[in-house]
Amino acid sequence: AVFFFGTGYAFDNRRNYRGNRFINDYTDLSADGGVLIMKAFTLIELLIVVAIMAILAAVGSVNLFNFRAQNNLNLTVNEIISLLRNAQNRSITQENGSNWGVHLENPSNQDDFYALFQGAVYSSGNTVLRANLRPTVQFNDPSSGASKDIIFNSISGLPFASTTVIISLKSDSSKIKTITVNANGRIQQY
Repeated sequence: AVFFFGTGYAFDNRRNYRGNRFINDYTDLSADGGVLIMKAFTLIELLIVVAIMAILAAVGSVNLFNFRAQNNLNLTVNEIISLLRNAQNRSITQENGSNWGVHLENPSNQDDFYALFQGAVYSSGNTVLRANLRPTVQFNDPSSGASKDIIFNSISGLPFASTTVIISLKSDSSKIKTITVNANGRIQQY
């Protein structure tokens, strides 16, 4: 016995055939008696899709954070190299008739910073420009509590001494960049 409830569903305690179509216990029938196939997503399917999207979002955000940190490291290195070249050029042109240098400081209780200064010795009074390192980046050399001055000779632009500066990510100290200033005045990064 097939019963129609006002919704178009058919219910039968046994399995029937109707017009070469197999009818299950709950099947949607059209007005002309044909079987309609219901198309919809189940709750499990929706939960699986949401879970996959959450996993992809988590992986994407971690990769974005790592990309931003690496980008901050590269930008900081490029800024310091630019400042070193600026100091070297100012020394070569004898701007204000003196040597120029870059001071790098890694204080133990404050943010790491670098500064462009005029003269043979760094002091806060002869500083032209001062900038803090980005929050995700730190100096490895100079080490904590130490500082380093890179001073260029007038006219020649050669440094007083060859120097190496090492910068790394705070979150991953294995990701480092090295800046070298050799005795010939060449400034490079590795």
